[in-house]
Order: sequence, then structure tokens, then C-alpha cells
Amino acid sequence: MIRRHLGPRAGQAAFIAAFLIVSCGAALTASADQWSKSYPVSGKPDVWVSNGDGSVRIDVWDEPRIEARIDTIGYVIDKDFKIIESQSGNQVRIETKFAHQNWSFNLGRRSLTLTLKVPRVVNLDIHTGDGSMTVAGPKGDLRFHTGDGTIDARGLDGSVKASTGDGSLNVEGRFDLLDLHTGDGSIEAAAKAGSTITGPWSVRTGDGSVALRVPTTLKANIDARTGDGRITLDLPVAVSGNVRPTRILGTLNGGGGSLILRSGDGAIRLGQY
Repeated sequence: MIRRHLGPRAGQAAFIAAFLIVSCGAALTASADQWSKSYPVSGKPDVWVSNGDGSVRIDVWDEPRIEARIDTIGYVIDKDFKIIESQSGNQVRIETKFAHQNWSFNLGRRSLTLTLKVPRVVNLDIHTGDGSMTVAGPKGDLRFHTGDGTIDARGLDGSVKASTGDGSLNVEGRFDLLDLHTGDGSIEAAAKAGSTITGPWSVRTGDGSVALRVPTTLKANIDARTGDGRITLDLPVAVSGNVRPTRILGTLNGGGGSLILRSGDGAIRLGQY
């Protein structure tokens, strides 16, 4: 019988291979965890959320309460992160807080999703460090921010501020105030009939296209500029000053509130809803 003795390097390689096989097996069966809680409210509640490293989904309903649920894959609640939540009257706060350093070896998919069901009339202040947001139907003072991810928000009504460090924005609703910003990505926004510019509207991207559709009755002072791209107006804007492909100043329906459109590198289109 011939016996082969493994050298130090061969032994290390064998150990790493075995470790990877075990790790891959564990990854394929990544644990799932869940948390949920109900908050009774009345009138117009205020909801503040900070989801440290995950996505957020918000839907509305006619119930006088807020339902919050967290679903995870690959994360364990109270081990990988803490849930800090509280209620004071109509004010609800929910935060998922990760440790500053979480050194763990993981080959599988990890995800954390926070789902909210809220009354239609509500004030929202929603943040996530890294994840997408999907929102449908709320009315009120609405603020959304993600450090890295897309924001898709439809059926909104009220004052809206939405921003992402890196990702696209797709927003639709009836607006009194509109403030949209992305560091890198396109923006598509549609303002429904009844929208008014009660405060300055601003739609800005560092790198990407901007497309905004507004009602034909909207009164606005328009300031559109792009660093590299063309500006297209599909509405009867009365242009003032010199017309340039990358900058247009003008008024819509005799002028009104300020409407600012900006792109560092991309086309701008203002059209009819």
C-alpha cells in the first residue's frame, strides 16, 4: 500500500476547500427571521423609520393602526441587529440598528425588508442606508431617503421630498411641494391634476436624465439647465432671454412658483401629464 503524505500547503488547501463546502451548504439554508408589531393610532400619525441596511415597502389601508413587519434572510434579529421601536401618542418610531463592525463570513444572500401598512393620511419620514423603497398611496408630509437604492413612489398626495445617493427615482402624485434628488440616476416624475407650486419645486440629478410631466394648468417660473444634454419642452413655455440647448428660462401659464430642473449629465424633458 502506498501512502501519500500531504505537505503544509496541500493541507491548508484541503482545509480551505472543506471550509468552503461547509460554508456553501450553510449559505444554501440561510436562516430567516421575522418580527411584527401593531400600533393603534388616530387622526394623522407621524411615522419615522430608519432601516439601516435593507429595503422598505409602504402601503396604505383604512384601519386606524400601523402594522410593521420585518422579514430577514441571513440575518438574525437581536444578534446581527437590534430593533429599537417606540410609540408616543400618534408618533411611531422604528429603527433597525446594526453593530458598527459585523465581521462575519457569509456566502449566501442576505436581505432585510421592512413593510409598513399605514393610514392613508399620514406624515412619513423614512430612511435607509442601503436599499430600495416602494411606496403606494399616502397623503401628507412625505420624506424618503436612501443612501444607495431606487425609490418608486406612486399615488402620493401632499408635500414630497425624496432623495437617493445612487439610484433612480420614479414618483407620481398630486404635489404641493416637490423636491427630488439623486446623485447618480434618472428621474421620472408625474404631477397629477390639482398640483400647485406652494413652495419651490426642485428636480435634480448629478448624472442622468430628468423627465417631468405636469398639468397644462400649472403656473410656474421655469429654470432648466443641464451640463451635457438637451432640453425639450412639450408645453407652451414663454421663454425669456437667450435660448440655449443646455439652459432655458421661462414661464408657464404666466408664471408662478419656482420650478428648477437640473442634470449634471443628461437630457431634460418637461411634458404634459
